[in-house]
Amino acid sequence: MNRHTNRRYVFSDEIPESTNEKQNEVSESNKSVNKSVFLVPKGNIKKRKKSSHKGSHKHLKRWQKVIIIVLCVLIAIALAAIGTVAVLLNTGKSDMTTKFEDVSLKVPDNIENHENGEYITYKGDRYMYNENLASILFMGVDKRDFETEDDTYGQNGDADALMLLVYDTKTSKSTLVSISRETIADVEAYSTEGKYVGTKKEQICLAYSYGDGKEKSCENEVAAVRRLFYNVPINSYVALDLDGISYMNDAVGGVELTPIETFRNFTEGETVTLWGKDAESYVRYRDTTKLLSNNSRMKRQKQYLNAFFNQLVTSTKADFTTLLDLYNAASPYMMTNVGANKAAYLASEALQNNFNALNMQNVPG
Repeated sequence: MNRHTNRRYVFSDEIPESTNEKQNEVSESNKSVNKSVFLVPKGNIKKRKKSSHKGSHKHLKRWQKVIIIVLCVLIAIALAAIGTVAVLLNTGKSDMTTKFEDVSLKVPDNIENHENGEYITYKGDRYMYNENLASILFMGVDKRDFETEDDTYGQNGDADALMLLVYDTKTSKSTLVSISRETIADVEAYSTEGKYVGTKKEQICLAYSYGDGKEKSCENEVAAVRRLFYNVPINSYVALDLDGISYMNDAVGGVELTPIETFRNFTEGETVTLWGKDAESYVRYRDTTKLLSNNSRMKRQKQYLNAFFNQLVTSTKADFTTLLDLYNAASPYMMTNVGANKAAYLASEALQNNFNALNMQNVPG
């Protein structure tokens, strides 16, 4: 949102008050999250002398004609490719952002709503919806196999890791909002046969399980996260089976970071380059004997994702085929609605802006 008169740009800086104590705690925390043509002048034109072509015409040899034809074809292909990329970038940006007239924000009763929701007033400040935002929900799920489809709803794993990447296409500012799996939210529930049974107050991670383990599960999780953030648009999602982390990690050339806690093979403060299963272990492990162990895991996941993005950009600049390697590594473990146009736009933005210095926000459970 942009601020009128005394407005400022924010993304869901304020989260509606929850209806129970657990949600009130989340809501208070969420409030910190959400804030030629060229012409020759007539006087300079000189009368052209008539040229005589008679007897001066030279016929091109066959091989010369072939070269000219080949060059013309190559130029045509290059122009077509450039045009295609331009179209992909433009449509990708358009598909990832949403105009205000296509948005249906749900503002709580204690926040002033003006001009049919065009802007709101909160604690004396005015805010407008920011039409330049592109949002992608990343889901780390424990399904373990996207190649098979289980028609039994409720049996398709949970979204153990939820991260919302918000990118301002105008300012190139990136914000990563980490959402605890324990957050209580309005979740659309379905029977094992897939029949809608209503909305329940449940852990937000469970929304994924109410689906087919593929598109329907992803869409239900996206819906739950949207409701958590005033029903703001989230047009893109990427669900990754956590078993695929090690392969993606190695595809970008390993990820270097400094562990923020000591556990298993990791020592706090000692920089390491993660390879294979160590990468999976770093982002997946949590001590189930400790009540708030998921919060520590969320911090490690945010740290790893930031380091992964930086390594991806570095490797891609050195060798563009890194993107292909990553795609091949992730495909068996990934479900997404990010098509070629969105992917082209995101890759272009990442290479130009690096997605460095991600602004990290957190929604605790």
